[in-house]
Amino acid sequence: MIIETDRLVLRALKEEDAGFFSSMMKDPAVYKYILKQEPWSDSKIGLLFRRQREILTERGFCLYGVVLKGSRQLTGYCGLQPLECFSESFADEVGASWAFHPDYWGMGLATEAARAVLEQAFARTALEDVKALIHPANRGSMRVAGKLGFQFEDLVFRNNRLRLMYSVPRSAFEDVFPNYREPFSYAVSGGALGC
Repeated sequence: MIIETDRLVLRALKEEDAGFFSSMMKDPAVYKYILKQEPWSDSKIGLLFRRQREILTERGFCLYGVVLKGSRQLTGYCGLQPLECFSESFADEVGASWAFHPDYWGMGLATEAARAVLEQAFARTALEDVKALIHPANRGSMRVAGKLGFQFEDLVFRNNRLRLMYSVPRSAFEDVFPNYREPFSYAVSGGALGC
């Protein structure tokens, strides 16, 4: 599965992406906002890649590698995740997730990628709501969420750390992007929703 926007290609994570992810997920500017707020080991990155293949098979969606069209440079990841991976209290909830290398911050790539993922999810699945768990100091991700129609929903603790839960119901996304269904504002190749 490949999703193309004006500037981006969202595609399956590949083993050869591991070096880029190792660099990105060991950068304190990135990992301070993610999960346990510690650098990711190479084995954890390998587990992420394997888990994405499993999630795709089980659920029909996953995290995509986000590639800049002109340079073919990997910039980060964006996609959907089942939130029960993080807490049983989130069973049946789906969350949007994005992280980009700091070299690509401030370019609107997270918003563009997440919009394409949400458009596809709402147009091709029965999802009625997507969540986002955001670190309270991550102002950039809060801005991205706001541009996509996410609204603050609740405070939650994840891995013994406070997170802000945002939610975008299908109806709110449709209010922000009323013409997202036909024609699609991006190109999709491949089969069902997934990587």
